[in-house]
Amino acid sequence: MGKGLALFGLILIILGILPLLLPMIGFGEYVSYFFILGIYEISLGGYLFSELMLILLGLGVVLLIVGAVR
Repeated sequence: MGKGLALFGLILIILGILPLLLPMIGFGEYVSYFFILGIYEISLGGYLFSELMLILLGLGVVLLIVGAVR
């Protein structure tokens, strides 16, 4: 169970970072799906993070840590 949880957390982290990488490989039009709610945005390190990206990153980190500890 711990390995699966850690793997799922890693997948969520990758999905949270994916909108930062999509414009670099030519799929910039899909980034707008991550900003669809438009409730909250924060600029970190020159990159704009939406609420969905922050939720995916936060939950992914928590699940990765819990999965690694178990």
